[in-house]
Amino acid sequence: MKNKFIYSLAAALCISIISYAQKKQNISVLYVGYSAEKPIHENLESIVVSGGMTPERFKEEYGKRMPAFKGLLETYFTNVKTVDARDYKEVMSSNYDVTVFDEAPTPIKDRVIHNDPVTGEFVSMEPAKYVSDDFNRPSIFIGHTSSVIGSSLGSKLDWYCLCLDRHAHHIKTEHAIFKGPFKTEITLKNRATPEGVLKAFDGLDEPSEIPMWEVDSEGYEDGKGFRIGMVARGWGFEDSPEAEIISSGECSKQKTAVALGRHGNFFLWGFAGSPDYMTEEAKAVFANAIVYTNKNADDNIIVRKYNQRIATKEYIDEMLFYTTKPSYLSYVEFYKKVNEETEKQKIALEKKQAANEELTQFEKRMLNSKPQVIATREGYLKKNIGRNSWAEITGLDTLAIRKYLIENRDYFYSEPNGFYDLKVDDDIKSLGIANTDIKMLDKAISMLEKGVETEKAHRILLRYTLEDFTSPKAWRTWFNKHKNNMFFTEAGGYVWMINDANANPKVRPRNEIDIVSNKSN
Repeated sequence: MKNKFIYSLAAALCISIISYAQKKQNISVLYVGYSAEKPIHENLESIVVSGGMTPERFKEEYGKRMPAFKGLLETYFTNVKTVDARDYKEVMSSNYDVTVFDEAPTPIKDRVIHNDPVTGEFVSMEPAKYVSDDFNRPSIFIGHTSSVIGSSLGSKLDWYCLCLDRHAHHIKTEHAIFKGPFKTEITLKNRATPEGVLKAFDGLDEPSEIPMWEVDSEGYEDGKGFRIGMVARGWGFEDSPEAEIISSGECSKQKTAVALGRHGNFFLWGFAGSPDYMTEEAKAVFANAIVYTNKNADDNIIVRKYNQRIATKEYIDEMLFYTTKPSYLSYVEFYKKVNEETEKQKIALEKKQAANEELTQFEKRMLNSKPQVIATREGYLKKNIGRNSWAEITGLDTLAIRKYLIENRDYFYSEPNGFYDLKVDDDIKSLGIANTDIKMLDKAISMLEKGVETEKAHRILLRYTLEDFTSPKAWRTWFNKHKNNMFFTEAGGYVWMINDANANPKVRPRNEIDIVSNKSN
């Protein structure tokens, strides 16, 4: 009898501990998606393309994601509300601790493309706006919504590639979202290392298999029209204190591509599956990510990345890689495999078509695809190196390229609107101080104070800060006050910034034309 009592007490305690561990968090969550109560949008293709689903799969699953997310969220949180994306207004997010964007709302301003009035060539683009410029509510962005909504806000959760499948890798398993408050286990199993990792400049030492975590039970690579996940660019992602990479994922990009990450109080959940497809482990981690985002509610964005294609200094390493023979051989091998696999799939689809079986839109595109043309090594160099502005100096001589890149690494920078291009700053090169060294600012201010090469000094300060003081004294006062709390961001435009979201001017980094004319944006 005594043993039965002890057993019952132990069982009760165990249940109590489990219940406590899974106790709902007192967090209010707003989910933004598509409701089955509203008809499918007339312009179906524009919706489907953004999420990568085939029209057939989109119609099949329309309206199912919202109740699936609602059920999951209500398991973990005390207050859950759902709203159709077409009815969402950003003021709604003010009434909830965390907003989960599974679909983008109706834009409040359309995209604007600027072309050269004479040549008609593309100059720049203003992304569409889905929220106002001061939107800063803690949010979880699922897949493509992070870039669609975040582009106009300068979020680092940008659109690198809509190519994320269902597994995570290079995971920081010690991160808070894998620890609690909701208990979970992360099961890692070795899988073949993605080709995108192996063929990248930073993936040469990766083994043929790496540990991966299954997030979704299905992915787009299964060929059934599943929604595709999204990864953000990893280079420069963590060059500001309010940003962190948590995990990469199975995609066509290198290992630094961001599948799970945070910028300020915005969180990227790059994987596309709804709770109907999430593994049990992933469901708990997703809930933990909401708790973590709520904890960082006041950690607002400091660095604004308005140019998704700005080149950071990792780009130098990539260019160095392109000059090597292994790089070219890897490229050839990769596209040979792609062509072989494509041919196999086309043969299978031709048989399916001959049997009068209906092909999906994806299969029709695959059937009409052509093999990739594999370039010569000269063509490979011309494509990857020749497009850089500095290629006029080095030509395609691999030794000259390597010498130029290595010798000038400290002095490379990108204009804020640069398109994957770096330039050597002759101003700081003449000083022999790297732009990543804060001594460069100190030196420029000293030059102003001494009246030595003042034009050069002023150019340096305008190029690498957001300030525009009118006197050396003002520059010195500002520098002395903030120098111990500053950091350098490449992704944000090659500028020194203060580690305080409210301490920096609300302006964008300057392009050279503005510096030459001594005007700020």
